[in-house]
Amino acid sequence: MQWITQLFTLGIVELHTLTGNLGWAIIIFTLLLRSLLFPLSLQSQRAMTKMRDLQPELDKLKGKHGKDKKAMQQAQLELYQKNKVNPVAGCIPQIIQLVILIVLYQFLLKFLSQEVVNGVVINPHFFWLDLRHPDSLYVLPVLAGLTQLVLSLMMAPVKTAPDKKSTAKKVEKAPEGIGDMAQTMQKQMIFMMPLFTAFIALRFPSGLALYWVITTVFSVIQQYYVSGFGGMKQQVVGVLQKIRGERV
Repeated sequence: MQWITQLFTLGIVELHTLTGNLGWAIIIFTLLLRSLLFPLSLQSQRAMTKMRDLQPELDKLKGKHGKDKKAMQQAQLELYQKNKVNPVAGCIPQIIQLVILIVLYQFLLKFLSQEVVNGVVINPHFFWLDLRHPDSLYVLPVLAGLTQLVLSLMMAPVKTAPDKKSTAKKVEKAPEGIGDMAQTMQKQMIFMMPLFTAFIALRFPSGLALYWVITTVFSVIQQYYVSGFGGMKQQVVGVLQKIRGERV
């Protein structure tokens, strides 16, 4: 992986030389990198969207076949073949992206700790930020949390109206509370990830937080290209309805 680090270093230093600022160098570098990874991430997101769209059908199959694992597996296979979906299609692109992002994360932490790289004096000042230190005004942590929240909401599964017959079967076969527990955990993850992201952005150098905000905004635009607002509209409407209900 050393050659990747060297390539990242060369790219950031060259962009710093062109722009005269580390902040713009990180922004441009992030956009270029995400553009290069776009075909992989697009393939992964499309596969995930297809799987998400099939979730109501999978739930119906679970209600239909119950504990008959063999029949369930056969029904799933037929459903995937009918809809031309490969459940593992999004895994390999995600693994490749994850490896690159981990290397980039480690690279940025090391890069931001240096004052001179390849003979070039690094200018860490970007607007009010010193990119080697956390954002003292908390702007980037807030943006990191908000953009991650938008992305999480967009990727949330869209709820469909439950089928009465399948619902009745599930109630008979499944222990009471399991469905509610799963939904609660899923909702908690939607809001826990943005909080965790904001916390990390508070603790780490703002140069890393800047990278995270830009890459998340890119992901939001890409997700909109793939599936529009996804489950975001439904989630927001649900929250507003609860607020109105509490006020009444």
